[in-house]
Amino acid sequence: MRKAIIAFLALLLLAPGADAFWFSDKTKTDDLLVIFEELDLKGADAETVRKLEGYVDSNPRSDYMDEALLRLGRIYRDRKELPKAAETYRLLLFSFPASKFRHDASIELGLIEYRTGRLDQAREAFEAVRKDRDASIAQRAKAARFLSEIEKASFGITVPSNLPAIGVLLPLSGDYASFGEEALSGILLASGIFGPRARQVEVIVKDVSDPASVSGAVQELASNPRVLGLIGPLLSTNALDVARQAQMNRLPVITLSQREGVTDAGDYVFRNFLTPEDQARALAAHASKELGARRFAVLHPQSSYGTELARHFEMAVKENGGTVVRKASYPQGTADFTDTVRRIFGVQTKERKEGRRVIREFEPTIQADALFIPDSHEQAALIAPYLEYFSIKGVRLLGSNGWNSPRLVELAGRNVEGAVFVDGFYATSRRGGTEEFARDYNATFGKSPGILSAHAFDSARMLLHAVAGSGPGYGRDDVRDRLKGLKEFRGATGAISFNPRREAVKRLFILTVENGRIVEAGY
Repeated sequence: MRKAIIAFLALLLLAPGADAFWFSDKTKTDDLLVIFEELDLKGADAETVRKLEGYVDSNPRSDYMDEALLRLGRIYRDRKELPKAAETYRLLLFSFPASKFRHDASIELGLIEYRTGRLDQAREAFEAVRKDRDASIAQRAKAARFLSEIEKASFGITVPSNLPAIGVLLPLSGDYASFGEEALSGILLASGIFGPRARQVEVIVKDVSDPASVSGAVQELASNPRVLGLIGPLLSTNALDVARQAQMNRLPVITLSQREGVTDAGDYVFRNFLTPEDQARALAAHASKELGARRFAVLHPQSSYGTELARHFEMAVKENGGTVVRKASYPQGTADFTDTVRRIFGVQTKERKEGRRVIREFEPTIQADALFIPDSHEQAALIAPYLEYFSIKGVRLLGSNGWNSPRLVELAGRNVEGAVFVDGFYATSRRGGTEEFARDYNATFGKSPGILSAHAFDSARMLLHAVAGSGPGYGRDDVRDRLKGLKEFRGATGAISFNPRREAVKRLFILTVENGRIVEAGY
Protein backbone atom coordinates (compact mmCIF):
# COMPACT_ATOMS: atom_id res chain seq x y z
CA MET A 1 0.00 0.00 0.00
CA ARG A 2 2.78 2.41 1.00
CA LYS A 3 4.59 1.66 -2.27
CA ALA A 4 1.40 2.40 -4.18
CA ILE A 5 0.98 5.77 -2.51
CA ILE A 6 4.62 6.69 -3.21
CA ALA A 7 4.20 5.67 -6.82
CA PHE A 8 1.07 7.76 -7.11
CA LEU A 9 2.83 10.81 -5.66
CA ALA A 10 5.76 10.28 -8.01
CA LEU A 11 3.41 10.27 -10.99
CA LEU A 12 1.89 13.50 -9.83
CA LEU A 13 5.28 15.11 -9.37
CA LEU A 14 6.45 14.03 -12.81
CA ALA A 15 3.27 15.07 -14.54
CA PRO A 16 3.25 18.31 -16.62
CA GLY A 17 2.40 21.24 -14.40
CA ALA A 18 3.11 19.27 -11.24
CA ASP A 19 5.30 22.07 -9.88
CA ALA A 20 2.48 24.53 -10.22
CA PHE A 21 0.03 22.10 -8.61
CA TRP A 22 2.20 21.26 -5.62
CA PHE A 23 4.10 24.47 -5.01
CA SER A 24 1.87 27.34 -6.08
CA ASP A 25 -0.51 26.97 -3.13
CA LYS A 26 2.41 26.71 -0.74
CA THR A 27 3.94 29.82 -2.23
CA LYS A 28 0.64 31.61 -1.92
CA THR A 29 0.29 30.48 1.67
CA ASP A 30 3.80 31.73 2.39
CA ASP A 31 2.83 35.07 0.87
CA LEU A 32 -0.13 35.29 3.22
CA LEU A 33 1.96 34.38 6.25
CA VAL A 34 4.39 37.15 5.30
CA ILE A 35 1.48 39.59 5.21
CA PHE A 36 0.32 38.37 8.63
CA GLU A 37 3.84 38.89 9.94
CA GLU A 38 3.95 42.42 8.57
CA LEU A 39 0.61 43.17 10.23
CA ASP A 40 1.90 41.87 13.55
CA LEU A 41 5.16 43.81 13.34
CA LYS A 42 4.12 47.08 11.70
CA GLY A 43 0.42 47.25 12.29
CA ALA A 44 -2.21 47.86 9.65
CA ASP A 45 -0.37 50.42 7.54
CA ALA A 46 -1.80 51.27 4.12
CA GLU A 47 0.69 49.23 2.12
CA THR A 48 0.19 46.02 4.13
CA VAL A 49 -3.57 46.38 4.05
CA ARG A 50 -3.45 46.75 0.27
CA LYS A 51 -1.43 43.53 0.11
CA LEU A 52 -3.97 41.72 2.27
CA GLU A 53 -6.89 43.03 0.22
CA GLY A 54 -5.16 41.95 -3.00
CA TYR A 55 -4.45 38.52 -1.62
CA VAL A 56 -8.04 38.02 -0.50
CA ASP A 57 -9.34 39.05 -3.92
CA SER A 58 -6.94 36.79 -5.82
CA ASN A 59 -6.85 33.66 -3.66
CA PRO A 60 -10.35 32.91 -2.38
CA ARG A 61 -9.57 29.22 -1.70
CA SER A 62 -6.22 29.70 -0.07
CA ASP A 63 -5.31 28.17 3.26
CA TYR A 64 -5.87 30.54 6.15
CA MET A 65 -8.34 32.57 4.07
CA ASP A 66 -10.81 32.56 7.00
CA GLU A 67 -8.19 34.14 9.25
CA ALA A 68 -7.30 36.62 6.51
CA LEU A 69 -10.96 37.68 6.31
CA LEU A 70 -11.22 38.02 10.07
CA ARG A 71 -8.11 40.18 10.18
CA LEU A 72 -9.33 42.29 7.29
CA GLY A 73 -12.74 42.73 8.91
CA ARG A 74 -11.10 43.92 12.11
CA ILE A 75 -8.93 46.39 10.23
CA TYR A 76 -12.03 47.88 8.58
CA ARG A 77 -13.82 47.89 11.95
CA ASP A 78 -10.97 49.73 13.65
CA ARG A 79 -10.93 52.24 10.80
CA LYS A 80 -14.69 52.73 11.36
CA GLU A 81 -15.38 51.49 7.83
CA LEU A 82 -18.30 49.54 9.22
CA PRO A 83 -20.10 48.54 5.98
CA LYS A 84 -16.86 47.03 4.58
CA ALA A 85 -16.18 45.31 7.89
CA ALA A 86 -19.68 43.81 7.98
CA GLU A 87 -19.36 42.62 4.37
CA THR A 88 -16.03 40.94 5.16
CA TYR A 89 -17.38 39.16 8.25
CA ARG A 90 -20.40 37.95 6.25
CA LEU A 91 -18.09 36.58 3.54
CA LEU A 92 -16.14 34.66 6.18
CA LEU A 93 -19.32 33.19 7.67
CA PHE A 94 -20.74 32.26 4.25
CA SER A 95 -17.55 30.79 2.77
CA PHE A 96 -16.22 29.06 5.87
CA PRO A 97 -19.21 28.00 7.98
CA ALA A 98 -17.05 25.59 10.02
CA SER A 99 -14.17 27.99 10.59
CA LYS A 100 -12.78 28.25 14.10
CA PHE A 101 -13.07 32.02 13.65
CA ARG A 102 -16.82 31.95 12.97
CA HIS A 103 -17.84 32.79 16.53
CA ASP A 104 -15.60 35.84 16.77
CA ALA A 105 -16.80 36.93 13.33
CA SER A 106 -20.46 36.54 14.35
CA ILE A 107 -20.02 38.55 17.55
CA GLU A 108 -18.10 41.31 15.80
CA LEU A 109 -20.65 41.38 12.98
CA GLY A 110 -23.45 41.53 15.54
CA LEU A 111 -21.85 44.53 17.24
CA ILE A 112 -21.61 46.37 13.95
CA GLU A 113 -25.24 45.57 13.13
CA TYR A 114 -26.26 46.78 16.59
CA ARG A 115 -24.30 50.00 16.36
CA THR A 116 -25.75 50.75 12.95
CA GLY A 117 -29.30 50.18 14.15
CA ARG A 118 -29.92 46.79 12.44
CA LEU A 119 -31.23 45.14 15.57
CA ASP A 120 -32.80 42.09 13.90
CA GLN A 121 -29.57 41.29 12.09
CA ALA A 122 -27.59 41.86 15.28
CA ARG A 123 -29.89 39.56 17.21
CA GLU A 124 -29.47 36.86 14.54
CA ALA A 125 -25.67 37.08 14.70
CA PHE A 126 -25.55 36.89 18.51
CA GLU A 127 -28.17 34.14 18.64
CA ALA A 128 -26.03 31.97 16.35
CA VAL A 129 -23.19 32.11 18.87
CA ARG A 130 -25.35 31.77 21.97
CA LYS A 131 -26.87 28.53 20.66
CA ASP A 132 -23.67 27.02 19.29
CA ARG A 133 -22.26 24.49 21.75
CA ASP A 134 -18.94 24.58 19.91
CA ALA A 135 -18.50 28.20 20.98
CA SER A 136 -16.56 28.82 24.17
CA ILE A 137 -18.40 29.68 27.38
CA ALA A 138 -16.99 33.19 27.23
CA GLN A 139 -18.20 33.66 23.65
CA ARG A 140 -21.68 32.32 24.45
CA ALA A 141 -21.89 34.44 27.58
CA LYS A 142 -20.82 37.52 25.66
CA ALA A 143 -23.41 36.85 22.97
CA ALA A 144 -26.10 36.41 25.62
CA ARG A 145 -25.24 39.72 27.23
CA PHE A 146 -25.38 41.52 23.90
CA LEU A 147 -28.76 39.91 23.22
CA SER A 148 -30.01 41.21 26.55
CA GLU A 149 -28.88 44.71 25.60
CA ILE A 150 -30.67 44.47 22.27
CA GLU A 151 -33.88 43.48 24.00
CA LYS A 152 -33.66 46.62 26.11
CA ALA A 153 -33.13 48.72 23.01
CA SER A 154 -35.99 47.18 21.09
CA PHE A 155 -38.69 49.26 22.83
CA GLY A 156 -41.00 46.27 22.80
CA ILE A 157 -39.66 44.90 26.04
CA THR A 158 -41.52 45.68 29.21
CA VAL A 159 -39.37 47.66 31.60
CA PRO A 160 -40.37 47.82 35.26
CA SER A 161 -42.11 51.12 35.91
CA ASN A 162 -39.81 51.88 38.83
CA LEU A 163 -36.54 50.93 37.13
CA PRO A 164 -34.27 54.00 37.25
CA ALA A 165 -32.60 55.07 34.03
CA ILE A 166 -29.82 57.33 32.82
CA GLY A 167 -29.75 59.01 29.43
CA VAL A 168 -26.70 59.14 27.15
CA LEU A 169 -26.28 61.79 24.44
CA LEU A 170 -23.50 61.00 21.97
CA PRO A 171 -22.70 61.35 18.26
CA LEU A 172 -23.05 57.78 16.96
CA SER A 173 -23.13 58.46 13.24
CA GLY A 174 -21.41 60.83 10.85
CA ASP A 175 -17.98 62.39 11.21
CA TYR A 176 -17.78 62.06 14.98
CA ALA A 177 -19.17 58.53 15.30
CA SER A 178 -15.82 57.04 16.32
CA PHE A 179 -15.58 59.45 19.25
CA GLY A 180 -19.14 58.69 20.29
CA GLU A 181 -18.56 54.96 20.11
CA GLU A 182 -15.43 55.21 22.23
CA ALA A 183 -17.30 57.14 24.90
CA LEU A 184 -20.24 54.73 24.72
CA SER A 185 -17.93 51.77 25.30
CA GLY A 186 -16.85 53.28 28.61
CA ILE A 187 -20.43 53.96 29.68
CA LEU A 188 -21.60 50.43 28.83
CA LEU A 189 -18.63 48.94 30.66
CA ALA A 190 -19.48 51.00 33.75
CA SER A 191 -23.09 49.89 33.59
CA GLY A 192 -21.99 46.25 33.68
CA ILE A 193 -23.70 45.26 30.45
CA PHE A 194 -20.67 43.23 29.41
CA GLY A 195 -19.99 41.66 32.77
CA PRO A 196 -21.66 39.63 35.47
CA ARG A 197 -22.45 42.66 37.64
CA ALA A 198 -25.08 44.39 35.54
CA ARG A 199 -26.54 47.45 37.26
CA GLN A 200 -30.23 47.65 37.92
CA VAL A 201 -30.38 50.80 35.87
CA GLU A 202 -31.50 51.19 32.29
CA VAL A 203 -29.13 53.01 29.93
CA ILE A 204 -31.03 54.89 27.23
CA VAL A 205 -28.74 55.96 24.39
CA LYS A 206 -29.60 58.79 21.99
CA ASP A 207 -27.66 59.63 18.85
CA VAL A 208 -27.25 63.40 18.71
CA SER A 209 -25.02 63.58 15.63
CA ASP A 210 -27.53 65.92 14.02
CA PRO A 211 -27.66 69.21 15.95
CA ALA A 212 -31.35 69.43 15.11
CA SER A 213 -31.96 66.23 17.09
CA VAL A 214 -30.49 67.47 20.36
CA SER A 215 -33.46 69.38 21.65
CA GLY A 216 -35.89 66.54 20.97
CA ALA A 217 -33.58 63.98 22.59
CA VAL A 218 -33.21 66.00 25.79
CA GLN A 219 -36.93 66.70 25.99
CA GLU A 220 -37.77 63.03 25.47
CA LEU A 221 -35.41 61.96 28.23
CA ALA A 222 -36.53 64.77 30.54
CA SER A 223 -40.16 63.76 30.12
CA ASN A 224 -39.37 60.21 31.25
CA PRO A 225 -39.67 60.24 35.05
CA ARG A 226 -37.40 57.21 35.34
CA VAL A 227 -34.48 59.16 33.86
CA LEU A 228 -32.55 60.61 36.79
CA GLY A 229 -29.54 62.01 34.98
CA LEU A 230 -27.73 62.47 31.66
CA ILE A 231 -24.23 61.93 30.33
CA GLY A 232 -22.99 63.94 27.36
CA PRO A 233 -22.72 65.47 24.92
CA LEU A 234 -19.15 65.44 23.59
CA LEU A 235 -19.25 68.25 21.08
CA SER A 236 -18.86 71.87 22.06
CA THR A 237 -21.37 72.87 19.40
CA ASN A 238 -24.32 71.40 21.31
CA ALA A 239 -22.95 71.31 24.88
CA LEU A 240 -24.43 74.64 25.91
CA ASP A 241 -27.81 73.80 24.39
CA VAL A 242 -27.99 70.52 26.32
CA ALA A 243 -26.82 72.21 29.52
CA ARG A 244 -29.50 74.89 29.31
CA GLN A 245 -32.27 72.41 28.60
CA ALA A 246 -31.14 70.07 31.37
CA GLN A 247 -31.08 72.98 33.79
CA MET A 248 -34.53 74.11 32.66
CA ASN A 249 -35.86 70.59 33.28
CA ARG A 250 -33.97 70.27 36.58
CA LEU A 251 -32.26 67.16 35.21
CA PRO A 252 -28.64 66.55 36.32
CA VAL A 253 -26.18 66.23 33.44
CA ILE A 254 -22.47 65.37 33.40
CA THR A 255 -21.12 66.83 30.19
CA LEU A 256 -18.03 65.51 28.42
CA SER A 257 -17.48 68.70 26.46
CA GLN A 258 -14.60 71.20 26.66
CA ARG A 259 -16.97 74.09 25.97
CA GLU A 260 -15.84 76.91 28.20
CA GLY A 261 -18.38 78.11 30.75
CA VAL A 262 -20.80 75.23 30.17
CA THR A 263 -21.45 74.71 33.90
CA ASP A 264 -22.54 78.34 34.17
CA ALA A 265 -25.90 77.13 32.84
CA GLY A 266 -26.90 76.18 36.37
CA ASP A 267 -26.52 73.92 39.36
CA TYR A 268 -27.74 70.77 37.58
CA VAL A 269 -24.83 70.93 35.13
CA PHE A 270 -21.54 69.12 35.91
CA ARG A 271 -18.47 68.57 33.77
CA ASN A 272 -16.01 65.70 33.82
CA PHE A 273 -13.51 66.23 31.05
CA LEU A 274 -10.04 67.59 30.38
CA THR A 275 -10.13 71.34 29.78
CA PRO A 276 -7.38 73.68 28.53
CA GLU A 277 -7.33 75.35 31.93
CA ASP A 278 -6.83 72.00 33.70
CA GLN A 279 -3.88 71.16 31.46
CA ALA A 280 -2.25 74.56 31.76
CA ARG A 281 -2.52 74.66 35.54
CA ALA A 282 -1.20 71.12 36.03
CA LEU A 283 1.74 71.63 33.68
CA ALA A 284 2.73 75.06 35.01
CA ALA A 285 2.59 73.79 38.60
CA HIS A 286 4.72 70.75 37.79
CA ALA A 287 7.26 72.80 35.83
CA SER A 288 7.58 75.35 38.63
CA LYS A 289 7.48 73.10 41.68
CA GLU A 290 9.07 69.90 40.43
CA LEU A 291 11.41 71.12 37.69
CA GLY A 292 12.28 74.51 39.20
CA ALA A 293 11.47 76.43 36.01
CA ARG A 294 10.93 80.19 36.39
CA ARG A 295 11.39 81.67 32.91
CA PHE A 296 9.12 80.34 30.16
CA ALA A 297 8.73 80.83 26.43
CA VAL A 298 5.46 79.98 24.68
CA LEU A 299 5.10 79.04 21.02
CA HIS A 300 1.53 78.21 20.03
CA PRO A 301 -0.54 77.63 16.88
CA GLN A 302 -3.10 80.23 15.86
CA SER A 303 -6.00 77.89 16.68
CA SER A 304 -8.57 78.01 19.45
CA TYR A 305 -6.87 75.00 21.07
CA GLY A 306 -3.43 76.59 21.03
CA THR A 307 -4.58 80.09 21.91
CA GLU A 308 -6.66 78.95 24.89
CA LEU A 309 -3.91 76.76 26.26
CA ALA A 310 -1.32 79.51 25.86
CA ARG A 311 -3.57 82.01 27.63
CA HIS A 312 -4.27 79.73 30.58
CA PHE A 313 -0.62 78.66 30.77
CA GLU A 314 0.60 82.24 31.00
CA MET A 315 -1.84 82.93 33.85
CA ALA A 316 -0.83 79.73 35.64
CA VAL A 317 2.86 80.57 35.31
CA LYS A 318 2.27 83.92 37.01
CA GLU A 319 0.28 82.26 39.79
CA ASN A 320 3.27 80.01 40.42
CA GLY A 321 5.68 82.94 40.59
CA GLY A 322 7.16 82.51 37.10
CA THR A 323 7.43 84.73 34.03
CA VAL A 324 6.66 84.24 30.36
CA VAL A 325 9.65 85.97 28.79
CA ARG A 326 8.67 85.42 25.14
CA LYS A 327 5.49 84.40 23.38
CA ALA A 328 4.89 83.80 19.67
CA SER A 329 2.31 82.15 17.45
CA TYR A 330 2.27 80.58 14.01
CA PRO A 331 -0.38 79.73 11.40
CA GLN A 332 -1.64 76.16 11.49
CA GLY A 333 0.23 73.92 9.07
CA THR A 334 3.51 75.82 9.36
CA ALA A 335 6.45 73.61 8.38
CA ASP A 336 9.42 75.98 8.59
CA PHE A 337 10.11 77.41 12.06
CA THR A 338 13.51 78.91 11.35
CA ASP A 339 12.52 82.56 11.74
CA THR A 340 10.05 81.88 14.57
CA VAL A 341 12.55 80.03 16.75
CA ARG A 342 15.29 82.57 16.00
CA ARG A 343 12.96 85.39 17.00
CA ILE A 344 11.61 83.84 20.18
CA PHE A 345 15.10 83.09 21.52
CA GLY A 346 16.76 86.16 20.00
CA VAL A 347 19.29 84.02 18.15
CA GLN A 348 22.26 85.96 16.78
CA THR A 349 24.59 84.66 14.10
CA LYS A 350 28.34 84.97 14.16
CA GLU A 351 30.57 84.00 11.29
CA ARG A 352 34.23 83.12 11.30
CA LYS A 353 36.60 81.65 8.81
CA GLU A 354 38.67 78.54 9.04
CA GLY A 355 40.89 78.66 5.99
CA ARG A 356 38.51 79.09 3.06
CA ARG A 357 35.50 77.79 5.02
CA VAL A 358 32.93 80.13 6.61
CA ILE A 359 31.71 78.80 9.94
CA ARG A 360 28.35 80.02 11.28
CA GLU A 361 27.75 79.97 15.00
CA PHE A 362 24.43 80.71 16.67
CA GLU A 363 24.03 82.38 20.03
CA PRO A 364 20.63 82.73 21.74
CA THR A 365 20.26 85.95 23.72
CA ILE A 366 16.93 85.17 25.41
CA GLN A 367 17.24 82.74 28.27
CA ALA A 368 14.34 80.48 29.20
CA ASP A 369 14.06 77.41 31.38
CA ALA A 370 11.25 75.86 29.35
CA LEU A 371 9.40 76.19 26.05
CA PHE A 372 5.68 75.40 26.01
CA ILE A 373 4.26 74.22 22.66
CA PRO A 374 0.51 73.48 22.93
CA ASP A 375 0.12 71.63 19.64
CA SER A 376 0.03 68.12 18.20
CA HIS A 377 2.86 65.62 18.53
CA GLU A 378 3.59 66.04 14.81
CA GLN A 379 4.18 69.77 15.15
CA ALA A 380 6.14 69.32 18.37
CA ALA A 381 8.41 66.83 16.59
CA LEU A 382 8.88 69.34 13.79
CA ILE A 383 9.86 72.20 16.11
CA ALA A 384 12.07 70.32 18.59
CA PRO A 385 15.17 69.89 16.33
CA TYR A 386 15.45 73.66 15.85
CA LEU A 387 16.63 74.04 19.44
CA GLU A 388 19.70 71.92 18.89
CA TYR A 389 20.38 73.50 15.52
CA PHE A 390 20.43 77.00 17.00
CA SER A 391 22.46 75.94 20.06
CA ILE A 392 19.55 76.62 22.42
CA LYS A 393 20.50 74.58 25.46
CA GLY A 394 19.02 73.86 28.85
CA VAL A 395 15.44 74.45 27.71
CA ARG A 396 12.87 71.88 28.81
CA LEU A 397 10.17 71.18 26.24
CA LEU A 398 6.64 71.28 27.63
CA GLY A 399 3.52 70.10 25.84
CA SER A 400 -0.20 69.52 26.01
CA ASN A 401 -2.17 66.29 25.67
CA GLY A 402 -1.68 66.42 21.89
CA TRP A 403 1.86 65.18 22.51
CA ASN A 404 0.73 61.90 24.04
CA SER A 405 1.49 59.59 21.14
CA PRO A 406 4.25 57.01 20.57
CA ARG A 407 4.77 58.76 17.25
CA LEU A 408 6.27 61.73 19.11
CA VAL A 409 9.41 59.77 19.94
CA GLU A 410 9.46 58.01 16.57
CA LEU A 411 9.45 61.37 14.77
CA ALA A 412 11.61 63.51 17.05
CA GLY A 413 13.96 60.97 18.63
CA ARG A 414 16.41 62.35 21.15
CA ASN A 415 15.24 65.91 20.50
CA VAL A 416 12.27 65.26 22.82
CA GLU A 417 14.18 63.30 25.46
CA GLY A 418 13.17 64.75 28.83
CA ALA A 419 10.14 66.57 27.41
CA VAL A 420 7.20 66.84 29.81
CA PHE A 421 3.54 67.00 28.90
CA VAL A 422 0.16 66.44 30.44
CA ASP A 423 -2.91 64.35 29.70
CA GLY A 424 -6.20 63.40 31.29
CA PHE A 425 -5.59 59.66 30.97
CA TYR A 426 -2.66 57.29 30.64
CA ALA A 427 -3.68 53.71 30.00
CA THR A 428 -0.52 52.12 31.39
CA SER A 429 -0.45 54.16 34.58
CA ARG A 430 0.12 52.28 37.82
CA ARG A 431 -2.66 54.14 39.59
CA GLY A 432 -5.06 51.63 41.08
CA GLY A 433 -8.29 52.80 39.45
CA THR A 434 -6.57 53.22 36.10
CA GLU A 435 -5.01 49.76 36.12
CA GLU A 436 -8.31 48.12 37.00
CA PHE A 437 -10.21 50.00 34.31
CA ALA A 438 -7.61 49.33 31.61
CA ARG A 439 -7.59 45.62 32.45
CA ASP A 440 -11.40 45.31 32.35
CA TYR A 441 -11.68 47.38 29.19
CA ASN A 442 -9.06 45.31 27.40
CA ALA A 443 -10.73 42.08 28.48
CA THR A 444 -14.08 43.30 27.19
CA PHE A 445 -13.15 45.07 23.99
CA GLY A 446 -9.76 43.56 23.16
CA LYS A 447 -7.93 46.87 22.99
CA SER A 448 -6.55 49.59 25.22
CA PRO A 449 -8.91 52.35 26.36
CA GLY A 450 -8.51 55.98 25.39
CA ILE A 451 -9.24 59.23 27.13
CA LEU A 452 -12.85 59.41 25.93
CA SER A 453 -13.77 55.95 27.15
CA ALA A 454 -12.04 56.62 30.48
CA HIS A 455 -13.86 59.89 31.16
CA ALA A 456 -17.18 58.45 30.01
CA PHE A 457 -16.60 55.42 32.25
CA ASP A 458 -15.97 57.64 35.27
CA SER A 459 -18.95 59.86 34.48
CA ALA A 460 -21.23 56.85 34.22
CA ARG A 461 -19.95 55.37 37.46
CA MET A 462 -20.47 58.64 39.31
CA LEU A 463 -23.98 59.03 37.95
CA LEU A 464 -24.83 55.38 38.68
CA HIS A 465 -23.48 55.88 42.20
CA ALA A 466 -25.73 58.89 42.62
CA VAL A 467 -28.72 56.93 41.30
CA ALA A 468 -28.00 53.78 43.31
CA GLY A 469 -30.44 53.01 46.08
CA SER A 470 -33.09 55.28 44.66
CA GLY A 471 -36.55 54.44 45.79
CA PRO A 472 -39.88 56.13 46.37
CA GLY A 473 -39.40 59.86 46.76
CA TYR A 474 -35.83 59.80 45.46
CA GLY A 475 -35.58 62.16 42.53
CA ARG A 476 -33.37 64.30 40.37
CA ASP A 477 -32.66 66.84 43.10
CA ASP A 478 -31.29 64.01 45.25
CA VAL A 479 -29.05 62.86 42.39
CA ARG A 480 -27.75 66.41 41.90
CA ASP A 481 -27.01 66.78 45.61
CA ARG A 482 -25.26 63.42 45.73
CA LEU A 483 -23.05 64.38 42.78
CA LYS A 484 -22.19 67.67 44.45
CA GLY A 485 -21.12 65.80 47.56
CA LEU A 486 -18.75 63.38 45.81
CA LYS A 487 -15.26 63.53 47.29
CA GLU A 488 -12.22 61.65 46.00
CA PHE A 489 -14.36 59.27 43.94
CA ARG A 490 -12.01 56.52 42.74
CA GLY A 491 -12.06 56.53 38.96
CA ALA A 492 -10.09 55.47 35.92
CA THR A 493 -8.80 59.03 35.54
CA GLY A 494 -8.00 59.59 39.21
CA ALA A 495 -9.71 60.52 42.46
CA ILE A 496 -12.52 62.87 41.45
CA SER A 497 -14.34 65.61 43.36
CA PHE A 498 -16.53 68.42 42.06
CA ASN A 499 -15.60 72.01 42.93
CA PRO A 500 -18.23 74.71 43.66
CA ARG A 501 -18.55 75.35 39.91
CA ARG A 502 -19.31 71.59 39.50
CA GLU A 503 -16.12 71.06 37.49
CA ALA A 504 -14.36 67.75 38.12
CA VAL A 505 -11.15 68.21 40.07
CA LYS A 506 -8.50 65.52 39.85
CA ARG A 507 -4.75 65.03 39.56
CA LEU A 508 -3.82 64.88 35.89
CA PHE A 509 -1.23 62.55 34.41
CA ILE A 510 2.21 64.15 34.00
CA LEU A 511 4.13 62.29 31.31
CA THR A 512 7.73 62.50 30.20
CA VAL A 513 10.04 60.99 27.60
CA GLU A 514 12.61 58.83 29.31
CA ASN A 515 15.13 56.71 27.40
CA GLY A 516 13.03 57.01 24.27
CA ARG A 517 9.77 55.96 25.93
CA ILE A 518 6.78 57.86 27.20
CA VAL A 519 6.38 57.15 30.91
CA GLU A 520 4.51 58.68 33.80
CA ALA A 521 6.71 61.17 35.64
CA GLY A 522 7.53 60.25 39.21
CA TYR A 523 7.01 56.49 38.81
